[in-house]
Amino acid sequence: MAYPDRLTRRERYLVHQIHPAKLATDISVSVVSTVLFWQRRPIPGLLVFALPAPVASALVLRRDLSAYRDSAAGRYVLAHMPPSMQVIRSVSAVAVAVGGWRRSPALILAGLALVGLGWSHGLLPARR
Repeated sequence: MAYPDRLTRRERYLVHQIHPAKLATDISVSVVSTVLFWQRRPIPGLLVFALPAPVASALVLRRDLSAYRDSAAGRYVLAHMPPSMQVIRSVSAVAVAVGGWRRSPALILAGLALVGLGWSHGLLPARR
């Protein structure tokens, strides 16, 4: 499928993750779902955890993302967001949610540390 902004499917998927609406959604989802899990409200917690992010992605992916591709953050994610780092970021979201359910600040912090690791691939020393 050709896109009007001429980004490949892979580029669009990576670049949409830095769109302000997508970032705001992901951060809000994490905070609200963690609070709901902490309060032992699993159904609302799961709904908040599972629904808004894909909806935000679907909406953002319909936009022209070429300006984001050409930004410093866009160049960073295109160069330093391999599938392994995307998996780490996904696991981190689950760790934060489980930390909320278990009422474990340590697990929530560990999940947040994984988020940082998932975004920091370009800052890690290169393998030889």
